[in-house]
Amino acid sequence: MDQFEFETENKKKKKLRKEPLYIILSILCLIIGGGVGFYFGISKNNQDKDNLSIYDLISENINTYFFDTLDSEYSFEERMLQGMVAGLGDRYSSYLTTDQADDLTNSINGSFEGIGVSFLTLPLGGLVQEVFTGSPANQAGVLAGDLITHVQGTSIAGYDSTRVKSMIIGEKDTEVSIQVLRDGKKKTFEMKRGSVESSVGYEIREKNKQKIGYLRITTFGDTTTALVGEALENFESQGIQNICIDLRGNGGGYITAVNGLLDYFIPEGQLMFKIQYKDNKNKEYLASDVKKYSFEQGYILVDGDTASASEVMATSLNELLNYKVIGEKTYGKGVVQTQIPLTNSSTLKLTTSRWLTPKGNWINEKGIEPDYQVKNISITDFGIFEALKTTYHYDQVSNEIANMQKILKLLGYPIDRTDGYFSQKTQDALKKFEKKYGLTVNGIYDKNDLLTLTSALSYHIHHKTPDYQYQKVVNLLK
Repeated sequence: MDQFEFETENKKKKKLRKEPLYIILSILCLIIGGGVGFYFGISKNNQDKDNLSIYDLISENINTYFFDTLDSEYSFEERMLQGMVAGLGDRYSSYLTTDQADDLTNSINGSFEGIGVSFLTLPLGGLVQEVFTGSPANQAGVLAGDLITHVQGTSIAGYDSTRVKSMIIGEKDTEVSIQVLRDGKKKTFEMKRGSVESSVGYEIREKNKQKIGYLRITTFGDTTTALVGEALENFESQGIQNICIDLRGNGGGYITAVNGLLDYFIPEGQLMFKIQYKDNKNKEYLASDVKKYSFEQGYILVDGDTASASEVMATSLNELLNYKVIGEKTYGKGVVQTQIPLTNSSTLKLTTSRWLTPKGNWINEKGIEPDYQVKNISITDFGIFEALKTTYHYDQVSNEIANMQKILKLLGYPIDRTDGYFSQKTQDALKKFEKKYGLTVNGIYDKNDLLTLTSALSYHIHHKTPDYQYQKVVNLLK
């Protein structure tokens, strides 16, 4: 059965069953743009095959003459099929191998077997962004802001996210060891992998004598609707009148899930959102007669990674119930994909429709402008996504030095400038940092300084810097 989804973009070499290559439109993309080269003349037999389509002819010639010199993790057929869909020019459509389709499904559902962290890949390791409640990592003491440097004793510096994930995720009850830097100090955690449910988290918070039902939704998967129902039932039983729905970093999920979630809030019979298809057949999603939950004040937290199904939920609650949107402009994904299973156990993920808000707005490529624009300090503001290629010292100028100055300034060191010029005060501040964290005190900016600075910065952001976006909710409740 086809699976419809809202989502944003995410390896074993596996030989696929050989299919007729006449279906592979993308071959055209692969042969155009050859440029100057060394050629053999090919016979003109193609001219005698007028009964064949251009796709048949290209397929036949590739099967006959193409010599595969690529040392790729993907088989020749996989690359052809991936290229075919890529030739559509739609960034959301793709051909997925069996493993890739499974990874996507697990990601959307928010359930997997591992240690229970989400992380951001940096040149020097994996920066923990969130530790899920009740997970093995949570029970072991891992914190958001920890910089994972080693898994099973192996450095992960320079590894991509797929490789790091493959090292951390594994069968339930198997053991894994990770080493982290926390505010510049090394810590090692031993834990057993377990089943992790990461799509929903909730708690009741109290500030200024006001209680807030805080609901965190990280994805819209198969179990999300039921889990959110449990959270809302808990809020109702405790008389919660204010709700904050956190959709920051939520890249989307299934239509059925966001439909189910909105149905908890929107009065019966109201249009929640609309789907428009290629053949002009539209589908309206109306609120049903399920149990409703109402709140005196509602707030939605968003950021630049809030996308697709998250944007559906935010716009519907905003337009229909006047929930206030707080944070930064969202991603802007107004199209919907269908997952179509193929005969070789792979999957075609294809854009098949677009969605509109209850008021008929299409936010594609535009995003949602929050009612209250509030920016949090983010690790992405400090340019730490490139490895340090050289060392820097007094009287030099570079963007890397500017980033280092910004980090030192945030951490409270006396910096006179952040324009990238390595001044005497910059050197003095760096030396103070090096001394505090047990580094070689020479005032020369190197990769060890960057590693420790990254760890100290992440710890500061996660544990010492206010969540200004949530703080806005608190202020509005006063």
